Amino acid sequence: MAAFEAEKEKKLLWQVIDSSYDGIFLTDGEGGILYGNDAFLRISGLQWDAIKGKKLNDLIAAGAIPDACSLDVIRTHKPTTKVIDYPRGVSALVTSIPVFGEDGRLLRVFSNVRNIAELVSIREQLKSGADLDEEYRRLLWQAERPGRENNFIVVSPVMEHIFRLAIKVAQVASPVLIQGESGVGKDVLARFIHDNGVATEKRPFVQINCSAIPETLLESELFGYEAGAFTGASKRGKTGLIEVANNGTLFLDEIGEMPLPLQVKLLDVLQTNKMYRLGGTKTVETKVRIIAATNTDLEKMIAEGRFRRDLYYRLNVIPIHIPALRERREDLVPLILHFLEQNNRKYNMKRKISPQVIDILTNYGWPGNVRELRNIVEHMVVLAEGDVIDEQCVPTSIARGAGKQLYIDTPDYFSSFNLREINDAVEKAVIGKALAAFGTLRSTAAHLGIDLSTLVRKKRKYKL
Repeated sequence: MAAFEAEKEKKLLWQVIDSSYDGIFLTDGEGGILYGNDAFLRISGLQWDAIKGKKLNDLIAAGAIPDACSLDVIRTHKPTTKVIDYPRGVSALVTSIPVFGEDGRLLRVFSNVRNIAELVSIREQLKSGADLDEEYRRLLWQAERPGRENNFIVVSPVMEHIFRLAIKVAQVASPVLIQGESGVGKDVLARFIHDNGVATEKRPFVQINCSAIPETLLESELFGYEAGAFTGASKRGKTGLIEVANNGTLFLDEIGEMPLPLQVKLLDVLQTNKMYRLGGTKTVETKVRIIAATNTDLEKMIAEGRFRRDLYYRLNVIPIHIPALRERREDLVPLILHFLEQNNRKYNMKRKISPQVIDILTNYGWPGNVRELRNIVEHMVVLAEGDVIDEQCVPTSIARGAGKQLYIDTPDYFSSFNLREINDAVEKAVIGKALAAFGTLRSTAAHLGIDLSTLVRKKRKYKL
């Protein structure tokens, strides 16, 4: 009887998998194809009888598929996400994960395959709320919002953990200290925490970069001043940013750059919820939530006497560390697609990214993190000649960093033996390619090994 029930449950499980709207694809540990549900066959355009029992490498060699995430997983034993343009199907976002046995041996590779066009369509339905009941729409909005509205992509396990923590933290007013390398999105997370607070009324979100304002001005910017507090002060006085952020959030970016005297005053605000304007004698009540961020090692700064230990403990009530983009590779492709869609809307374009470009971008180290990725995607969207962003659109520095062999693609000139014509044509093609790759005239001249005036003259000559 127990065996019958187990078999019944197994059959039911396969029925559930078969009915999944997302494509499900399964291989063994060597790339042998074991299973593909109807949704996978619909998305990929493949026929089950044609692929059953075959190896992924055989399908690639035959041109049936251009690439396979599963092969990367087999090689690295790590989860992988890619965009794959199936020749007889559609563009799909494929995520593959390894399944290990008790002995640590790779037994299976499980892949989830999603039609990118359908994902975008679902997102548009969510925006309009079409055909969705209120509760379902609310739940889906919560899942959609981090990645779409706030650029806070939740794919990798570490970012999912940060997302859940941020949602929880948003419900209270405790200070938060966000740490991570420059460009990882500390400001995005701060805004996300603020936006997901429990209050329904509109609350101010005030951001200030402590390293961007001179020390002599930072105090008056934060605390404000009374009329005539110092030479050159406004006769009407000035409201400080702490007051402006009352009943809301004050985001102090690069908190490690705050001068020590100001650190003392900020600590006092955190402890008493009161402050004085410069030149003032009356206390000002404050009810502000402090979120601080830094890319420096505050504990090291404390040891060097450059940051107050008591302020550190007061800010570090809820610490959140955002890892570098290179440490959460699963987020790369979703971020690329997000920034692509964002720029397509911004510039009213319909650009697509080729799988070859995706490979280059995923092999690059991204020292500038999410900020660098966002700028590069916008660069490629703007400079692409057609609707497809190909390898020629990738900046040279990115291609080099990804280990990509660089080359200049010039036409054949077998129809002419005139050396001057050939030289001029090649020179024009090389300069045009370099201008597109390096952006500015000065940078282009440096890479070409010529002075700026020579480049300007040749650019005028070839009407580039």
